[in-house]
Amino acid sequence: MAAKTTTQIVQEKLGRILITEKMLTEEQLAGALSEQAKEKSPRDLGTILIEQGYVSEKNLTHALGIQFNLAVLETSQIAINPEIIKLVPEEIIKRHLVLPVFLVERELTLAVSDPTQLDVIDAVSTETKCHVQTVLATRTDLQSAITGYFMKSQRRQSSTVSLQQFDPDRGGEAEIERLKRAGKELPVIELVDEMISQAADKHASDIHIEPGERRSVVRYRVEGALSEVAAFPTSLYQAIVSRIKVLAQLDTAERQKPQEGRIQFELGTRALDIRVSSVPAYHGETIALRVFDRGRVRLGLEELGFSKPNFERLESLIHQPSGIILVTGPAGSGKSTTLYAILNAIKSVEKKILTIEDPIEYPLPLVNQIQVNPKKDFGFENAFRAALRQDPDVIMVGEIPGPDTGTLMTEAALTGHLVLGSLNTGDAKSGIMRLVEMGVEPYLLAPSLLGVIAHRLVRTICPQCKSSYEPKKSELGHLNLTDLPPGMTVCRGTGCAACQQLGYKGRTGVHEVLVVDDEMRELISERASAGVIAGHAKKKGFTDLRYDGIRKVLDRQTTVEELLRVAKGF
Repeated sequence: MAAKTTTQIVQEKLGRILITEKMLTEEQLAGALSEQAKEKSPRDLGTILIEQGYVSEKNLTHALGIQFNLAVLETSQIAINPEIIKLVPEEIIKRHLVLPVFLVERELTLAVSDPTQLDVIDAVSTETKCHVQTVLATRTDLQSAITGYFMKSQRRQSSTVSLQQFDPDRGGEAEIERLKRAGKELPVIELVDEMISQAADKHASDIHIEPGERRSVVRYRVEGALSEVAAFPTSLYQAIVSRIKVLAQLDTAERQKPQEGRIQFELGTRALDIRVSSVPAYHGETIALRVFDRGRVRLGLEELGFSKPNFERLESLIHQPSGIILVTGPAGSGKSTTLYAILNAIKSVEKKILTIEDPIEYPLPLVNQIQVNPKKDFGFENAFRAALRQDPDVIMVGEIPGPDTGTLMTEAALTGHLVLGSLNTGDAKSGIMRLVEMGVEPYLLAPSLLGVIAHRLVRTICPQCKSSYEPKKSELGHLNLTDLPPGMTVCRGTGCAACQQLGYKGRTGVHEVLVVDDEMRELISERASAGVIAGHAKKKGFTDLRYDGIRKVLDRQTTVEELLRVAKGF
């Protein structure tokens, strides 16, 4: 038997660390090493593990940090200083995905995704005449930061268009006249491109373009909160709308009926999938763009913010061979992301998985995704029946449209399939009630339902400007507390450049996971009220959304104000 190379030994050690940290199983490591051995030009083990869906980039980077005793930077900690980044040639940064982040005297801190690139690290040291120390970041985070920085730099040098010339804080007649003059000189194509690019740079999930009588506005939704970023003369508005309609392949002449379309927008190495909705309003059409940046999607269950007890309940549900799992919450609460993360966790070459969606949001390997098309008599019911003829193990319905689909789901679950679906309801118990109100018979629902996951998204405190403070009694009252437990504090962000002065950076989930047992099945069959079902669940250790949210405040992840903003209705 040939002796193992140094590279093989290093990669096998990485695999052992992932197993020790319970991020990987022995079988998965053996399968990945077997796959690697078959390749003529073997890829590194980490790439194969991620491609197979065995580990997330974040977990792999965490394991590399343990292996090489290096710190790991989160996305929010990757701040780019133009003066520091100029020290390293752009070609080296882009080709090798390395990013200089800190400089103290002559010691340069370089963020890398692969700590074995010793030749690159030496080249940076020679080029900068600095001692180089390394920290780790995921490849995706580095790619996003590097691409974003150089695209912004290029736009600053070459573009004649900037949203900043449309300052929403200015007002009055003089501002209206200034906007009109600017509008006549502006190339609308560049303006729309800039609008989308800036939204992606700010990690906005939505762009709202809204007409007024004389002044129209652009608002971005960032981390769940809307803010106005630009204003235009209404005379320019129709040109902007027309450009967006052309991109989305909508009818530019139709202004009296709602329309929907999609835009595929390339932003460097990033691909944005944008859903466009146009609705007639009093002063003209209001446009909403939902922005999906597939490069930023995190589909690891461990990254969704479940508490340990809720994560254990979730794990017990998703590995059942058959039954229904519901994911509930209002629009924009992350239901689709949770469903995809579940599929990502259970997918394998041994399972046939199909999804029925409208629209398909993220492509997943080893998953067969079906787009419904009601115009061609291929709605959810017909698609579900067709999926059943494909010998599936798992079927996911993006959102349950009505009782017929709900009934088909129960019948499929009772005949040995694992079925996932989502509903727009406030909490877990309401998801059960909603299906019954839809017309799904309780005698079918009760034996087929495994559990219900409800959640919201809350903004997390920016780690760069997080600070402790003494909460007011009124704030504690909202948490149902008279005082904080001994030694415990709450935090908030004071605002800094890293979080655009918001005090928040990123989001996490607030959850409840309701596991259906035999007693609850009897209650569902008897059409028991939501209160009776909730009372039984609490006796079994169930914790609701409010409790989970309070825990995240006391764990210094989010703020009292943010929880109250999101907590309406639970």
